[in-house]
Amino acid sequence: MRVILVVERKHLFPGLSPQGFLGAAAVDLEAVVHRLFFAERDYMEQNSHYKQIIPYLMLHRGQGDEARILCYQRRTKHTEQRLGGLWSVGFGGHIEPLDRADQQIAANGLIMATAVRELEEETGLNPGTGAFSLAGFINSDSEDVSSVHFGVVFRVDLNGLPGSDDEIMQLVSSQSEPHQALWIPVCKLAGMAGPKNGPDEGSFEDWSRIAIEGILV
Repeated sequence: MRVILVVERKHLFPGLSPQGFLGAAAVDLEAVVHRLFFAERDYMEQNSHYKQIIPYLMLHRGQGDEARILCYQRRTKHTEQRLGGLWSVGFGGHIEPLDRADQQIAANGLIMATAVRELEEETGLNPGTGAFSLAGFINSDSEDVSSVHFGVVFRVDLNGLPGSDDEIMQLVSSQSEPHQALWIPVCKLAGMAGPKNGPDEGSFEDWSRIAIEGILV
């Protein structure tokens, strides 16, 4: 049985659930930390009264007109079948009990410890916690998969890492998650949010569309 970190929706949003991209000041996770608990994932995937907390990591390189984001296409046979084959601008995953034992927690908290672990597991990269900055949050009830998740969005600055764009992309592509990975200029992503407007006439997942429209545009 796999268990993951969740919070009851009414504690995260005392009133109506705001939709889309939310600024970094929109939600105070510290205020609800005593409401967070671990629960069986299979049950929570079917229960929209709760939100699963997911670090969502956007990998950046370059500045200004040279800014680009490492995007990837999920494998068709993905562990989350509802996301199989879709493109994403964010890496991430569930917060699990194992993250409580991470030495990062004392200095940076449970969510950051998970973010660092997920990034290294899914991409092979470890730029250090200093590369992470909170960009905001994503909440969407428009699709089944997004209705039970709450995204904590981090911008991860990879400018300090050695190696070329191609070398980083090759490393990420060698991991189990991506079917393929591409560096896409931020200026071009705005026109890719629509259905089948992504690379190879693919589509971006719901959260990625929200990130593109709310953060990058």
